[in-house]
Amino acid sequence: KTFYLIFKMKLFSKSLKPEEVINFLKENPEFFIDHPEAIEYLEIKHESGEAVSFIEKQVEFIKSKNLATSTQLKEFILNAKANELLFAKVKNLISIILNAEDLENLLTATEIFFVEELGTEKCKLLFFTQEELYRVNANRIIEPEIATKTFSNIFKENDIFLGKISNEISSLIFGAKTNIREAVIGKLNSEKIAGILVMGSSKDEKYSPENDTLFLNFAIEVLSHQIDRLIENRD
Repeated sequence: KTFYLIFKMKLFSKSLKPEEVINFLKENPEFFIDHPEAIEYLEIKHESGEAVSFIEKQVEFIKSKNLATSTQLKEFILNAKANELLFAKVKNLISIILNAEDLENLLTATEIFFVEELGTEKCKLLFFTQEELYRVNANRIIEPEIATKTFSNIFKENDIFLGKISNEISSLIFGAKTNIREAVIGKLNSEKIAGILVMGSSKDEKYSPENDTLFLNFAIEVLSHQIDRLIENRD
């Protein structure tokens, strides 16, 4: 018991650091079995302030640890299900994009997907070009001069913008009566034509700059490639 006595003296003289005590007990898991009299020196209190036994405290700790593990497992399962659902929707979107036979059909089908499958309030695909150059709905066209003036600052740092938009931009994209307050605006990577994919919301804090854009980047890449292919085949 010599070492125990030294250990106890150091412990009560506060010459030992808590980390040293923890490391000692980790290295000697049977310490309290070999020295059961040491338990009487332990002072363990409940949150209520009342004293509890060492066993009760152990049980409480194990329960809390199991609860934390169970919570982490539930979160993992929920995330896995969410990722599985998103993957299925990504496959659906790719199928829609690659099976489109003409430009207007591609744009309309993509907009419908974002609204119906992803719950987007408003979705628009717009081109920055002269109206007569492409056979698409006139509502999809923004003249290049206006587009440059309106969107040059938005894409100054990134090709995808998330956040609040002005009434001017909201009216230009969605119309004056839609009351869209926030948007995701992604610049197309097309080699044939300049344009944007836009999702809008009338609610605040829907699209935060901190939101992940991995899925949207991928969607824009595939969409832009198909736009180029359809324009090239038409020419």
